[in-house]
Amino acid sequence: MQARERFGARMRSLRRLRGFSQAALAERTRRTQARVAAVEGRGDPQLTTILALTEALRAVLVPVPVERLAEVERLLDLNDRQAKPDERVPSALEELFIASDEDEP
Repeated sequence: MQARERFGARMRSLRRLRGFSQAALAERTRRTQARVAAVEGRGDPQLTTILALTEALRAVLVPVPVERLAEVERLLDLNDRQAKPDERVPSALEELFIASDEDEP
């Protein structure tokens, strides 16, 4: 799966987790439903659209080191399958990044 598709799938999953339809999220972010669909699909959305969507979904964008991507995705996938919306998986991600920072010389 390409980076855009992974990102789109993650945004779709988060939107569903938060209980929004594409149309409702579009209205909340003052974007069109087509633009939300483009983010979730293979479109090439503008950064301002991505930031508006992540803010509306109470999420953050986090640069992930490529060598840790599989580990982060496993944590996120586990969260999607098991977590209730109020559970805090970011603590596991924070631990991952703290460990990553400590590995640097």
